[in-house]
Amino acid sequence: MKAGLLFAPQRIEIKEIAAPRVNADEVMIQPLCAGVCGSDVSLYAGHRTPPAYPLLLGHEVVGRVSELGKDVTQFSDGQRVVVEPNYPCGVCAFCRAGRGNICPDKKSPGVTVPGCFAEMFSAPAEFVWAVPDAISDTDAVTLEPLAVSLHALWQSGAQIGDTIAVLGCGATGLLLIHAAVMQGVRVFAFDKLPEKMEFARRLGADVVQSDDIEKLWRDENVSTIFECAGVPATVELALSAAPRGSQVILMGLATRPASFVPLRLVRGEIRVSGSIIYNHPSDFARAIALVARGVLHPSQVITDTLPFVSIDRALELASTGQSGKVLLQM
Repeated sequence: MKAGLLFAPQRIEIKEIAAPRVNADEVMIQPLCAGVCGSDVSLYAGHRTPPAYPLLLGHEVVGRVSELGKDVTQFSDGQRVVVEPNYPCGVCAFCRAGRGNICPDKKSPGVTVPGCFAEMFSAPAEFVWAVPDAISDTDAVTLEPLAVSLHALWQSGAQIGDTIAVLGCGATGLLLIHAAVMQGVRVFAFDKLPEKMEFARRLGADVVQSDDIEKLWRDENVSTIFECAGVPATVELALSAAPRGSQVILMGLATRPASFVPLRLVRGEIRVSGSIIYNHPSDFARAIALVARGVLHPSQVITDTLPFVSIDRALELASTGQSGKVLLQM
C-alpha cells in the first residue's frame, strides 16, 4: 500500500510499504479522508521527536471497513467508521479510575503506532465507531477534534447563559466556540490573526478589541478561559487576566515555560487545570450523537482539502497556523 512516511523533520514522502495485518480484535479500514492535526504538525516540524523514523503519521480518519478480525462481529464490510485514536492500556491506576485519557501507557496512531495517512489502516475494534448515515464524511472526519473540544467544555461545567473566553482560534478553539455557542454559552474569541477572528465571529463568538482584557472579562462575568493557542504569551495572559472565582483550562500544548504570580491565583481562588483528549468511551459516543442529531456541524472548521499525493503541501499549509482544519482526500 501507499503510505505517507515521515523520515525526518520536514521530510515526508509517499512510499510503498506492506499493508498491515488485521489481528483478531481489529478492524481494517480503507480511509476516505483524513485530517491534519496539530500533533502531526509538531512531528513534521520537528518540535516533537517520534519513537523512531520513519513514522507513518495521521490519526483523524473516516473510512470503510475492508476486513474484520475473527473476533469482531459488530461491523460489516463496507460500513463507514471513524476511529477514536488513543488506546489506553485499561489496567493502570488511571484507567481503573476512569481517567484513560491520561494513561501513561496509551498507544496513539501516528505517534507510537502506525497512523492513518495510508491506503489501509488497522485499529482495535473497541476504538472503532460506526458512522450514522446522517453524518457526512467531512463531519465524520472532524469528530475526533470535536471530542477534544467537547471534553474541555464539559469539564468546565459551562451552562446556558454563562460567558467564556477562548484564546486561540485554530481548529480546537473554533470547534470549542461552535459547541459552546450551540449550547447557549456566550463566547469571547481572541486570536492574533484577523481572518481567524472573523471565522470565530461567523461561528457566533463575540470578537472585541480591547486594551484591557482583564477589565473586559471582569465586566462581562467570564467564568472560564480556555487557552487553545499553546504558546507562553497566551498562557500568561489567561493567568494574569482571569477574573476572581473563574477557572483557566489549558488545552494548548505549550512546550516553553510561562510565568505567573501565584498570589493572584490564591487571592482570587482561580482554578487552573489541563484538558487532554477525551474520556473513553463516553465522549466519542456523545459527540457522534450531537452531530447525528444535527446539533453540531464540525466540518465548518475545514478550510482546505488536498489530495493524498500533496501530503507535504498539506502539512506545510497546516504549519502556517493560518488555516482551520486541513483535510487529505485519501
